[in-house]
Amino acid sequence: MSISYILDPHDPEIIPPRRSIIPSIHPDSTPGKILFGGISREPLPDLKDVQGDIVYLFPKRAENFIFFRIADVPSFKKALAKFKPSSAHDTATFIFEIAKHKKSVQAGGKVPIIKKASYQIAFSRMGMDYLGVRDETGDVRFDHRAMRDDKDMLGDQMQWDPEFNKKDFDPVHGSANKDDGTALHGVITVAAGDDETCDEYTKETIALFGESIKVVIVLEGRARPGDNAGHEHFGYKDGISQPALRNLTSERPGQIQVNCGVVIIGFKGDPVIDGAGQRPAWTKGGTMMVFRKLQQYVQLFNAYLEKNGPRWKDFVPAVPQSEALTDKQGEELWGARMIGRWKSGAPIALCPYKDNPEVAANPDMNNNFDYTIDGVNGLTDLYCPFSAHTRKTVPRNIDPYVQRAFLESSMMVRAGLPYGPEVQVMLPGEDPNEDLRGLLFISYQSSLDQGFVRQTVSFANNDYFPITSLVPTHTGQDPIIGGPPAANTPAAVATVEYDKPPEIEPKTGDLVNLATTSEGNIIEVSGFAKVRSASAVDPPGVPQEFFVTSRGGEYFFVPPISTVTEWASS
Repeated sequence: MSISYILDPHDPEIIPPRRSIIPSIHPDSTPGKILFGGISREPLPDLKDVQGDIVYLFPKRAENFIFFRIADVPSFKKALAKFKPSSAHDTATFIFEIAKHKKSVQAGGKVPIIKKASYQIAFSRMGMDYLGVRDETGDVRFDHRAMRDDKDMLGDQMQWDPEFNKKDFDPVHGSANKDDGTALHGVITVAAGDDETCDEYTKETIALFGESIKVVIVLEGRARPGDNAGHEHFGYKDGISQPALRNLTSERPGQIQVNCGVVIIGFKGDPVIDGAGQRPAWTKGGTMMVFRKLQQYVQLFNAYLEKNGPRWKDFVPAVPQSEALTDKQGEELWGARMIGRWKSGAPIALCPYKDNPEVAANPDMNNNFDYTIDGVNGLTDLYCPFSAHTRKTVPRNIDPYVQRAFLESSMMVRAGLPYGPEVQVMLPGEDPNEDLRGLLFISYQSSLDQGFVRQTVSFANNDYFPITSLVPTHTGQDPIIGGPPAANTPAAVATVEYDKPPEIEPKTGDLVNLATTSEGNIIEVSGFAKVRSASAVDPPGVPQEFFVTSRGGEYFFVPPISTVTEWASS
């Protein structure tokens, strides 16, 4: 099984920027020899044992996710013994091979064809139980809760797709070990350089496992075509801010470095190990994988920007006369302040008024910032709103209120791809709410609570994060992945509107007495007023809106290759 890559020296997506994490090389090593881990003497993962898309992201343009249930354990194990997951070593070697051939092409060599494939397998807690692996991994959330148990906590309000929406779950005690006959047991991923090849190898993989599995669904992730390659469906460059794993990947200026155990189980940075806890030996070199299908309402998002963009003067700090914006540029700026980056990938922290593709394309510049501004004391949202998506999930610097080590421990490796058709124009009669396109979100972390859950619940869904002062300040939720209160819930209808304006508007902290009627009853409420100040992406008169919703997902354990081999032979 293989992938064909034609190396065009003018193709910037040969090694897409979002996946150009190059392994460290020992400075004294012979040319071309890869000594993973550099000169560090700290224990590091065996990269021939770590599955392939975790440390070094495979340069893929297509990836199919085969979600399955195990139908027959003995025959499944026989097929598993023949299945060959790719390793991190395989991926790193491939990246170097591409770079080597690309360099030769630039020197006048002939354009070669490189063939390579990437395969990975991961299991849900129920899938592991079904195989007879009942020891706990040490990740409490994974061992006792499926993602469906956390649907409300994660802020997922839309009806989930049926393949993820298992029926038998206990919202109090969890359901990771309860199989109602519909829950997923695992997912096999097949990555390729083009759609046709990916589909071909997917069929071969399904045939390998045969009747030992029941394929629940195959979801297709595809890089967008042409100039949109590497961009998600809203149009923004994706995956620029990946963490550098200390002693495993070389870092660029400003790139956040983390201990490898933040991502890979059993090493420094793994919160279980650092906390003097224990993990079973078979988990070492594995990781926790989160899969989430995120639907994007692209037409509604574009309409929102078009409607509000001309109001850029209402929310943008004083713009120099030389930087005056047209209405169209105002739309682009409004969107950039929601995301935290321009569509090119340039950070708004460095390019506060207009896009700068040169900054975006420079890997030594596009992450070299921490939201501070020369001449401005303390934390500020002058250029980038505190609630912008990139700042919500990776605030980089909120000293002295949160230690940087805590923020580092929250990092994840992300490896998703878009799904669904392109949006050209909204067709007559097309429902903008139809589930047509979005992102197949993938993240890797050693701890679900420390990584995905913290970023989603404590950061993105938290109206008061990032912490920017000793007094909690309402900044709003992440406008991209935030989880607003569900419609018609107490949290959603808790805003009180005046029957008639008061003689004096209350200030935050003022004692107020309100009276309202409900079905003939008079309800009196006393309390302290809290006057909400509009955020930079939510100016006066423009309520915060959300354009992404989850259609479901699951928590998986990606075992090291040695454990896959052990399970196959047990």
